[in-house]
Amino acid sequence: MLRPFDYYRPADMDEALALLGQGPEAAVLAGGTDLLVKMRRDSRRSPLVVDIKGLEECRGIGWENEHLSVGALTTFNDLLGSGEIREHFPLLIDAARVMGCCEIRQRATLGGNVVNASPGAESGSPLAVLQARVIVRGPQGSRQMPIEDFWQGVGKTALFPGELLTHVLIPRLPPGSRSAYLRRSRVRGMDLASVNVAVVVINPQVSKNRQIRVAMGAVAPMPLRARKVEAMLRGQEITPELLAGMREKIQEGLTPRVTSLRASPEYKKEMVAVLTEMALQRLLKR
Repeated sequence: MLRPFDYYRPADMDEALALLGQGPEAAVLAGGTDLLVKMRRDSRRSPLVVDIKGLEECRGIGWENEHLSVGALTTFNDLLGSGEIREHFPLLIDAARVMGCCEIRQRATLGGNVVNASPGAESGSPLAVLQARVIVRGPQGSRQMPIEDFWQGVGKTALFPGELLTHVLIPRLPPGSRSAYLRRSRVRGMDLASVNVAVVVINPQVSKNRQIRVAMGAVAPMPLRARKVEAMLRGQEITPELLAGMREKIQEGLTPRVTSLRASPEYKKEMVAVLTEMALQRLLKR
């Protein structure tokens, strides 16, 4: 059951920011697939709900110089239907395809998924490995930051009271780059990821110029880049011996929650290594 709250649907960005500036308990309603569940469970009390679905400033997918700008109100079905996403960032298609069910994908937004700051969010490791940036609007104007700086812990972000995430910027990858997103969940049907991995390979066919990026989800308080593994794999021919070293290196320093209901820490650490190797085998197959 929902507690009583005041509901507003601002007509423009200025009105939205004015409403959000009324207090830290003001909540943003985009898709509502996370917020309304929390309000029903009473884990989030929001006396003021600001519905931003009418803000055209937060919509659209298009190139701005060398970055693809994705509006915060872009739904996961919008991602699946985007030719630009499919051509340039197929790992986001992989992630969007397993996000809930069709009905949830029709409502859930990319911005909401990012702001919810879940360690295992479907968009988390893909956006981290793509080195995305976010644009935030507030009373003092706009600011921009790397998405890895935006996340600050489970359910915590760098948003100040009165600020709103408006866009996600994804840098263009070099021609010929490949990418993939893999996950494990408890069941074959709709479920949150027990663990997930996103991989980008730049210059896949020429080992001496090859760069590999790896990001992981649901193994730390926020999506995490495996930078030591990236350094190990950079410019190297992928051999069984190198993969064996990668499997050990990628598990170092991981701190999955022991209280997780979806998988044990040992399972998550092992599956991070397995999924990363599977992604590399897929992306480097000639």
